[in-house]
Order: sequence, then C-alpha cells, then structure tokens
Amino acid sequence: MLCNLSAWVLFILSILLVLYTVERFLFLRSKKVKSRQFLDGIITLLKKKRYNEALTICEESPGIAALMVKTVLVFRDKGPNELSNVTDGIALQEIPLLERRLSAIQLIAKVAPMISFAGILQILAKMFDAMVHTSTYFPSNAIIAFMQQAMILISFGLLLNIFGTLAYAFLHGQVKHLIYNMEWSYNEILYYMANAKENDRNIDK
Repeated sequence: MLCNLSAWVLFILSILLVLYTVERFLFLRSKKVKSRQFLDGIITLLKKKRYNEALTICEESPGIAALMVKTVLVFRDKGPNELSNVTDGIALQEIPLLERRLSAIQLIAKVAPMISFAGILQILAKMFDAMVHTSTYFPSNAIIAFMQQAMILISFGLLLNIFGTLAYAFLHGQVKHLIYNMEWSYNEILYYMANAKENDRNIDK
C-alpha cells in the first residue's frame, strides 16, 4: 500500500482531472446547436418578417452561435462598426467561459509524470535507508516490495498524463468547433441581412 506523499498528490489530481473533464464535457455539450438547421429556421422566420419569433428562438437556443445571431438581430439597425464592437465584446466574454479549466486539465497531465518521478525518488530513498540500517542481509522480498510501489506510482502518473492529454485534446477540439460555428453563423446572418437590406432598397426604388 502506498503511503508516499506523491501518491496522495496524484490521487487528488486524478479526482480533479476526472471532475474537470466531466464538467467541461457536459458544459460544452449543453452549448451545442445544429448551426445549419438553426440558421435555416431563423432565416425562414426573417423572410416572413417574424423578428420577435426569431429572437425568441435565439434566446431559447443554447450556445454562443445563437447568442451572436440574436445580437445581430437586436442591433440590425446599427452601423457595422457598432455591431462589430458589440459582437467582439460578447466573444471576449463567452470564449473564455468555453475554455475554462482546459489549462488546468493540460497542467495536470504535464505534471503527473514529474510528481510520480519525485515519488519514486522518495521510495528509493526509503529503500536505501532501510538497507543502511540492516546489519547483515536485506531480504529480496523487501526490495521487490519497494520496486512494486515505484512501478505502481510511475504507472499512475503516466495514466494521468495519457488521460489528461486525450481529454484536453478532445475538449479543445469541441471548443474550436463551437467557435467555428459561432463565426460561421455570425457571417451567414450578416450576409443575409445585408442582402435583405439591398433587396428592400431595390424594391423602394
């Protein structure tokens, strides 16, 4: 049984790693929306001049993409500079929320092997100390016990490194996908609104 300080540190880090990963997975999953279907529905409503209904759908839909579309609809009568400032501010607020705890997951993955290596040094120090204080013969089963502890500890550290690295890569990919959907939805709704205004001007003429 490991009573090594490094083992306890790794145990605590493993709990944090699992909690952070599960929390981020559920959070990012809750922010997903099928961008194409969502935007098609919004544009259909806009073509029918049902702006309030489109805004309601945006408010009820999760994710930063829906928030961006809602912002464009709310500020549709404003100038491009003012609209850009507002949407940039929203992005600066929302993107860090998507990326929250990802750096902690990555850090745990990086430091876990180093902590396990420090624990191995501690185990070896105990083994050598036991050898020094043994007057004649140091039993081989005691050496095997120390080596087993060291192998378990390094395996634990490497396992956290592998899990943390994979979790970070997966979650980071999900964040990038959400940001891409946000940018795509923003550009698409702007393109539609610009064309709609141009068509309205032509009709007025």
